[in-house]
This record gives sequence, structure tokens and C-alpha cells, in this order.
Amino acid sequence: MTASSCRTLVEPLESRQLLAVSTVVAGAKIKGINLSSNNLSTNQTLVTIPFSGDVNLLDASKIRMFGYAENPLSSKLGQIKKTINISNASILALDVNGDGKVDHQLLQFTTDRLARKGATIILNSGALEDSGHNLLAAQTLHTIKGQNKERFTLACRAFVATNVNFFTPDLYTGAATPSTASTPVDASVVGPKLQAFLNAKATAGVITQAQATAAFARFSDASVIATVPDANLRAAVLALTGTVAAPAIGAILDGQNATGKPWTSLNFGTPPDPSIVTAETFLTNTGRIATVVKPNLSGEDFRALSAVIAHEAMHQDDSKLPTSLEDGLPEEYVGNIAETTTYGQQLLTDSSFVGNDTTLVTFENDKLYALLNSGQGLFPFPGTLAAPLKGTTTGIFAGGATISGGPYTSWDNYIRRLYAARGVQDKNTPGNQTLQAYYNNITQTTGTKVSTFNDTLLPTFDAVQRTIDPKSAVALAHALRLGLA
Repeated sequence: MTASSCRTLVEPLESRQLLAVSTVVAGAKIKGINLSSNNLSTNQTLVTIPFSGDVNLLDASKIRMFGYAENPLSSKLGQIKKTINISNASILALDVNGDGKVDHQLLQFTTDRLARKGATIILNSGALEDSGHNLLAAQTLHTIKGQNKERFTLACRAFVATNVNFFTPDLYTGAATPSTASTPVDASVVGPKLQAFLNAKATAGVITQAQATAAFARFSDASVIATVPDANLRAAVLALTGTVAAPAIGAILDGQNATGKPWTSLNFGTPPDPSIVTAETFLTNTGRIATVVKPNLSGEDFRALSAVIAHEAMHQDDSKLPTSLEDGLPEEYVGNIAETTTYGQQLLTDSSFVGNDTTLVTFENDKLYALLNSGQGLFPFPGTLAAPLKGTTTGIFAGGATISGGPYTSWDNYIRRLYAARGVQDKNTPGNQTLQAYYNNITQTTGTKVSTFNDTLLPTFDAVQRTIDPKSAVALAHALRLGLA
């Protein structure tokens, strides 16, 4: 065989550059500072990672970070992996060791949401090199401090509706038209349901069994029946036991209000003001308070009606019949805070009625959804003002319909626009003892005297709302079938 025809029996090896792996490693003392602007959270964390030697950033895209949030759509609130995006990654030039020499041993970046405690940071190979241009080996780190799972879940929101039929068609065009529940409910039907509901609160530790027993006893009390003859409304009033609106019971039945006398009546009927959506409260010619709830709500679940009663108990000085517009926007605003918070508390005890698809339930679902996607002063707690949400371009009703005037940006914005459309004036009105009691209950504080419904009062409900905490918010998102964007 000739040399020219002889084939090489062994292929030459491909030329390769042997790369050294750096001995520099990341330290465990990862620091995180939650960022704010004008003392309000921006829903970001500034993360700083120390290294054992000088490093140079090559490719920030090779740095990954994630944490586990609660999955509201899980039947048992299981966890869901959420990517934490980073930006502004850089190596700080500082004298880390205090020897007068500029070191490059700190990697710093900004997260796109508050970091979770125990979040995973992966520094993939190719992200960093040392001063000798040797690549750092891939490393996996975990944050030491940060948000717990519920707070991290709220930092990852917006919550997104997965069953639009829980909400009204004006917010979600694909939602079914809510049914009208106008058939009165007999005492023999609603009485046992009220008793079971109060007992469930006692079992959960919301109230004592003695409180549950005493509240149910009033359901058949003759004087209570005289004031609230309809059994469904009577159950609604007594179901407020254990909520932030529990003072409404005393205001309506026991004269603990501005007049010093019990309500003259609380019943279904036609409100004097035709623009009223659910109910109207006013002073009668005898100087006593009366509330009229629209008759098309006669068959609504008593727990949804209880939220309406919580609101109406705020109104105690409207003497101008037939209109209720004397109640200014701040008064309506606070009434709605009590209404929405109460509705949420009732759902935390029993959410079986949340999918009834009735006029009142879907309306209350709208308001609660708005609250869960709002919150500024105590972020990530829910609240009333605009929150730094993720994953929505349509405001608090993520993926919702096009709204005239633009998306609703917060619970505050939503409520104000609803009442502005009705012509309610933004003016101060006198407070009352029910306002003071509600304020104390919702904020879980005492010592602040509240005597007037005014605009300066309203932001405080956002800044100090603690009734619906992050854990409760996740449970309510689960009840409303809300997922994470």
C-alpha cells in the first residue's frame, strides 16, 4: 500500500483552549435592602453578594433568581415557582477589607419584586470571572432574609381572574349576567344557616361559643324582629358578630348611634333615591334612622347582605329626604371600606356562596378583588391605594374589559369613580361613634380620635389596614379563583 493511499487510522484531536476554573466563590452573607420612593415601596430589593476575591461581571443574563409563592389556584394552597427578574447588575468598587485598596468583591443587582426569604440565586458559569480572567464555577446561593411565602405572593401579584363569572360583566365582558335573587327567605331556612355560620366562627376562634350563642338568640327576639322583620336581613345583622363591623349591631338594634335610639326599621323596600344601588339609610320624620334595602336583593345570601349592612350603619345623619346625596364621598368611601373588609372576613369563615353569580355577590366580589390588588402604605399588605403590581396592563382588574376613562388603578380609584358617576359630592360630613369603632377595628389601633368623614382620613386606611393581612389575602384570592400573573 502506498503512502498516498494510506488513510490515517487515528483522527487528530480538535484544538481546544483549556480554561481554568476560578477558586473565587460567593459568600453566604447575602444582603437585601427593600427599595422605596417617597417612603413608599417600589416592590424591589437591592441584593448584594460578597465574593472571596475580586470578580468581573461578564454576562448578567447568566444570573437567575427565583422563589416560591403560594398558588391561590391550588386546592391546598400549594407553592408555585416564580422567576425574580434582575436588572442593573454591577460590581461595586469599594474598599471591602479596609486596607485602602479598591476591591471588586461585591456583586449588586436590583430585583423586580421583593425578594423571598430563602430565594434561590444561580450564578451560572460565564456570568463572572476573577481578576485572572478565570471563569467562576456555577454556584447556587440562597437569600438569608426576605419576605415570607404569603408576602412574597403579594409581591408577585397582580391577581388574575380565572373564572370571570365571579365578577360583573362591566369588568369582564365574557362574564355571565348575574341572576336576580329576589325571593324572600323564610326564617326556618336562614335561621339554621346563621347558627351554623356563627358556630363556625366560634370553632375557628374568631368569636367565643358564648358570643355565638348570644348572637343567635337575638334572631328570635321580639324586639329585634320588630326592628328587622325580614329573617334574611336579621341574619345579616347578627352575622356581623366577630367582624370589624360588629359595632353595627349595637348601632341598629341598641341605639348606639348618633340618635341614641335603635333604628326604627331595617327592611326591604324601594329607596327614596332612585340612583341607589343596594340600600339607603336616612333619618325619618320622627328623628330616628331607617334603612331600606332594594327588594331585588331579598334572596341574596345573608353574609353578602351583612356587608351592605356594615356600610349602611355608617350613615346616621341624613335628614334630607328623598335624596341621600347629603352623604359626601368620604363618608361613602369609609362605608365601602367597612363593606369590603367585612365581606372578606365573612368569606374567610365560609366562602361557599362566593360563586352564587347573583347581583349582590358579584358586586361584592368586584370590590374585594379591587382591594386585593391594591395597597401602597403597608405594601405588600392589601389596601386602598395603587400598588406596584406585576403582569397587568389593565389595572387592578387584570385582563378585564376596556373601561371608559382608563383602567381602574386601585380600590380607591374604583370606588371614587363609581360614586362620581352618581354625582356624589366630595365634601366633609360629621362622624359618629360607629366611624370611630370601625376605624379602631380596621386599623387594629386605639387612641386616634376620628370625628369627621374627610379626605385626609382616607389614606390612613391604606397606611394602617391590618385586618386583611397577607395570609388572609391569599386565602381570599383562593376563594375568588384568582391566579398570579
